[in-house]
Amino acid sequence: MDVKVIDLSELRSADEFPAYAAIYSSITTRSITTGSTTTGSATTAGFVLSPDSMRWNDNILLSRLEHCRLFWLNQKKKLRCKLSELFDPLLRHHYGADYIAVFSSHPWQCLLYLHYQMRHQGRGLFLLQSRLDQNIFKSLDWDCWFTAQQDLFTHLAVINAKGFRVDTLHSRQAQFKRFVQRIGVTTPYEMSQADANSITRRFGKWLGLVWQWSFTETSSLEWFPWIKLQTETAPAVKRDLEYPVNQWAYIEVLLREDFTRLSESFHAHDCEHINRMLWEVTLFNYQKVSVELSFRHPYSLQRDMPGFETALYQARYIFDDMMRQLRQRDSDLDLPECMPFVAWRIEVCERIQLAPEIWDLFTNEIEQVDYQQITSLQNKLPIAFECYQTEASFFPEQSFHSCSIGASTDNAFDCYQWSVSATNKPLFYYQAAQPIEPPGPMAKFFLERNSNQWWLGQDALQSIRDYYLLQDHRGRRSWVYRDGDGGWFKQGEYC
Repeated sequence: MDVKVIDLSELRSADEFPAYAAIYSSITTRSITTGSTTTGSATTAGFVLSPDSMRWNDNILLSRLEHCRLFWLNQKKKLRCKLSELFDPLLRHHYGADYIAVFSSHPWQCLLYLHYQMRHQGRGLFLLQSRLDQNIFKSLDWDCWFTAQQDLFTHLAVINAKGFRVDTLHSRQAQFKRFVQRIGVTTPYEMSQADANSITRRFGKWLGLVWQWSFTETSSLEWFPWIKLQTETAPAVKRDLEYPVNQWAYIEVLLREDFTRLSESFHAHDCEHINRMLWEVTLFNYQKVSVELSFRHPYSLQRDMPGFETALYQARYIFDDMMRQLRQRDSDLDLPECMPFVAWRIEVCERIQLAPEIWDLFTNEIEQVDYQQITSLQNKLPIAFECYQTEASFFPEQSFHSCSIGASTDNAFDCYQWSVSATNKPLFYYQAAQPIEPPGPMAKFFLERNSNQWWLGQDALQSIRDYYLLQDHRGRRSWVYRDGDGGWFKQGEYC
């Protein structure tokens, strides 16, 4: 008899990418400082997951993963692994074997569950998406819920949050404790259906917010005291042009020089990867226009030297769009068609540090797919990639559906018969089939008859289509069909 071993960590209620992570390490994170102060050895650890991070206390860092979601999903897809298998080697490398990491949709849930695991000397990675961790989270007692609030109140006091008073909050906490003892509720989850507004009215704004954060499914940071961790002064380069320039061919050469200067400011540090750059342009009338060069995946200037093709692609898209908007805005003025530049400044405004070891961890290629090239291509294109998965349907418009990049694309059916029928289909499809007149003397060749889920409709004939290849007197070929009522429709074009 076959025995199937069930991995409890795979029992998930949702296969969604977590928005936040809280990471504890015995290695202090206090060496990560703000302003222009030199950062310590823990800098890489603080930024290994996201450029948007927060130091919660000396040993806990929060990371907002939403900004790097696409990057991590691509790594997950490349390795064909679970999220725990993706992040655990990285966290072990940067934080040591005794780290504790909790991933969830809200930072307060991460911190609350992290507090529980620290109290019980847990180790490793925990996903609040898993049913096992969800069940443990539901069992957290009131002592854990109230104790975890101490650091939160410290942050609220530091930022001088509006309406926050420590003495008032402690009084509200004591009132809340007496309330739950009186009604005999042993865990917060037993009251999870309680309306947050009711909690707010009875126990004040801040306990109402904590209550809402504890059970929310959204990643909104409303009222949460998120203080983004600042690194040293952002690298920047400035150029004052000797004469006005408005042609991309000249701007491209100068930008390449500036990107070289910018990469040198990293001191040949291959860990530095860029998410966003700010390009502040001064026009010939001394008006300043700021635009953003953003990358879908962390981008390395060092790895793109000396051509900087990826950054220049993004700059070209921005330049063309900027010129178009300026022409529309100033169409009633006697100004040059392409507004000349007299100066500009480029600043790296968001970056992430990915240690070289990360690329060693991600070198097990399952298929002969160059994911580095795919990542580079996505950074160069002006629009995002789209991902689709096949469906068991003979109707073309129902034969696929959109899915998130990085999601599993394994089909639960044998798609051979659909693949065979697709050999005579065109490459170019219309968004919707276009009604046409019944074909006249043009040559038409019957291709196939198909139907789809006729048993679900009122009239079985409505599900029948006869497909033809239609060729006109110029040799142009179209893909058309006739439905059960005799109507003709064009659905695609052949090359």
